[in-house]
Amino acid sequence: MPTVSVIIPTFNREFYVTKAIDSILEQTFSDYEIIVVDDGSIDGTRAALSRYGDRIRYIYQENAGVSAARNTGIAAAQGDWIAYLDSDDEWMSNYLAAQMESVGRYPEAVGHITNSLYIFLDQPRSIVHFDEIGMLRKFPHGTDHLLVEKPFKTIIDCSHWFLQPIIMRREALLQAGLFNTGLSIAEDIDVVSRLALKGPFAFNRSVLVNVYRRQEKIGHLSAQYYRNAISSRKTFGRVYTDLLGRPGLTLLEKVAVAKALCTKWRAVGNMYMMADRQQEARRFYRKALLIYPSLKALFKYCGTFMPQQLAMYVVRKGVTIAPGDDLGEES
Repeated sequence: MPTVSVIIPTFNREFYVTKAIDSILEQTFSDYEIIVVDDGSIDGTRAALSRYGDRIRYIYQENAGVSAARNTGIAAAQGDWIAYLDSDDEWMSNYLAAQMESVGRYPEAVGHITNSLYIFLDQPRSIVHFDEIGMLRKFPHGTDHLLVEKPFKTIIDCSHWFLQPIIMRREALLQAGLFNTGLSIAEDIDVVSRLALKGPFAFNRSVLVNVYRRQEKIGHLSAQYYRNAISSRKTFGRVYTDLLGRPGLTLLEKVAVAKALCTKWRAVGNMYMMADRQQEARRFYRKALLIYPSLKALFKYCGTFMPQQLAMYVVRKGVTIAPGDDLGEES
């Protein structure tokens, strides 16, 4: 049996998926299997993958979404560890070796996460992920590795996560629950947060993954976050609402989730205000106030009762414009 099962969900990415697979085949660690779940592609994906022969396990299913595709891959997996790679991203050649070194260093951890580079191809610009989310500050000075015994609050506090730089202990993942098939966005923070309630996480500050973001015609994965701004933040809000209701959370963990949820509801309120939909904005600012009372939420809620021009000034305070998003995100 392989040590690691690498799962790649793909949909109509014949021109990218081979690069992802090639980056796995170039790994210095070799005890793995590659499972490619084709989620109903109608382009040349099957033909593009045929050249790999038995070096990959190819599974075709009718289109059911990325979460269902990952669950299909997990069900087929034979390894003790589950690794994920999206079909347009790449690992450095020593990625799996570094993750297995981390497993040896911290055998009690149920999740191991490395740093990664977030690359916007249409800008062009790049962001070091741990730097962006504030994770680097948590490493003791001069150290590259970190073990967090109770990682749930860290995962929530550091905001967005994605799966490409994470390996998960298969047994713990099954206990935490698989991907919510109703989600095609925010499914990563959902499953990572639930896993974080099952045991320690180990972090490696080395950048070992390239996560690419490009403009695509198909509306899946993170492209939805920018194209469908309001609905995507509402989805994140629903995920945080579900996490807040999970049993066994400590008071500090509940506060962390409530604060994150408040931020999402304020962001939705901001977008409604910028779309000149003041009543809807007021409703979401009120939701933010009720879940996590703060001066910022109160300030913006009161702003909805002001004349439009003044209200817009109030709402824009603390708002940044995300790449590809013309409505704004709460900072």
